[in-house]
Amino acid sequence: MIAMHNFNEAYQHYQSGLIRFRLLQDQAAVILGLYSNPYPSVANSLDITNDNINWLLQQEGSAFAYSDYLGGNVYVCETDDDLKQIQGCDFEWAEEHGNWPNVTDMAMSWDGCSYVQESEGEPQWVMFLLCWNNAGGPVYYVPKQLWTMARVTEHIAATENAWKS
Repeated sequence: MIAMHNFNEAYQHYQSGLIRFRLLQDQAAVILGLYSNPYPSVANSLDITNDNINWLLQQEGSAFAYSDYLGGNVYVCETDDDLKQIQGCDFEWAEEHGNWPNVTDMAMSWDGCSYVQESEGEPQWVMFLLCWNNAGGPVYYVPKQLWTMARVTEHIAATENAWKS
């Protein structure tokens, strides 16, 4: 699993080829949201360009710890085993098993569970977020090749149903 503790680290992972530009854009959108959006043309993360990222890298916020400002770090899953670290909240499961369920155990609703849209073509990533504290929580990106094991369609359906009620 790739762990990122701040935007500078995410950028380093992008430069070294460990993460895709699309995931860097998604994180940049969140960090830009901490500012009074100096780029009004950036309506969503797909609009973020290298110029936006270069500006952001010059700002103090690029070094802010994700855990302090977003409630958790950002992770990119690479293997089936990584999925077991994405824990959800189900009190019955926890009482019976002595731990929180992970995405492979059962379908659950999340504060955020959605496809990361691409500028062209089908999504290649899903994002999971469960807010464990007032600041938020860790964010996990899961690549398409792990979606079946991660029960992605079940989680998205459970999340959509929970938000409807």
